[in-house]
Amino acid sequence: MRILIVSDIHANPWALHAVAREAGAVDHILCAGDTVNYGPDPQAVVTWLRDHAVITVRGNHDHAVALDVDPKASPAKQAVALAMRDWTRSQLAPSDLTWLARLPLTADWEIGGCRFALVHGTPLDPLYDYRLSPRSAEALLDELTTGLRTDVLVLGHTHLPLLRRWRGIQIVNPGSVGQPLDGDARAAYAVWEDGVLSLRRSAYDQTDLIDQLGRVPLASPLGAELIHMLRRASSSA
Repeated sequence: MRILIVSDIHANPWALHAVAREAGAVDHILCAGDTVNYGPDPQAVVTWLRDHAVITVRGNHDHAVALDVDPKASPAKQAVALAMRDWTRSQLAPSDLTWLARLPLTADWEIGGCRFALVHGTPLDPLYDYRLSPRSAEALLDELTTGLRTDVLVLGHTHLPLLRRWRGIQIVNPGSVGQPLDGDARAAYAVWEDGVLSLRRSAYDQTDLIDQLGRVPLASPLGAELIHMLRRASSSA
């Protein structure tokens, strides 16, 4: 059994297609949310996920775009997140906005005797909790997994790849497909294969992505900041 795990695609189909090609044949695909916003082609990503019957939960940007509410992004990204939310809404069909709005906040899924719990932020705050990082203390791991009945906890939101085992639970954040923020601009993802999890990266040409972003009508300097994030894989100046 081979499962592709992705998160935070952020309307970047170029990165998504690179991941799909490199991952190769898989039996299932899981997505920990944030399908849209920031990137220039939300329609292509939503269509791909729907066409591939991806098991997907709702991220804070999916929620913001679908319901026209505050994404509550990190302070370094909030201004561009709000600007892109409005533009993204204009690019999606009503049926796609409805699909995003109906995505569950959490999902439990079992296959071959292995239980997966899927959430964007954390089980305690599915949309907005940024606390779980690769360097999180054991006390936080206890807080987030107490009472959780699963074998694998899949989450996203931070754009930082994470792979840890804690009290019998494998915890994986595949990182961001479309907007990595760990200093490595390659698309990040994970693969679960017969019980073994691995974090992976896929290089792709950003030329068309940057060109399309340059055509999005964003007030200066927001467009430049967004392109900087993609090229440098960092939200810092």
